[in-house]
Amino acid sequence: MPQLEVYCTVCNCHYWAEGEHCTAEKILITTDRIGQLYPESLDAADTATVARQHGASEADACMETCCKTFRVRTNRRPAGTPQKMEGKARELAARH
Repeated sequence: MPQLEVYCTVCNCHYWAEGEHCTAEKILITTDRIGQLYPESLDAADTATVARQHGASEADACMETCCKTFRVRTNRRPAGTPQKMEGKARELAARH
């Protein structure tokens, strides 16, 4: 499998790394419909379960998908990270 570079702006995620990189070895992205069935009980390790129970799912827009790999970071974020991320979010919103 090719190496994939994944960017993430959720700075309080366990897998978030400086430079807005995701360091997770496995990532589960699914539709919001399926994600809502398992609010906090499903993550990337359960990918086979989702595939077996639900099969492939379709989304009509990016906003109908969710990353189920998120885990709350237990150690502190680097100082200043929230303000930095907040500024980037405003910058991105202004572009669209």
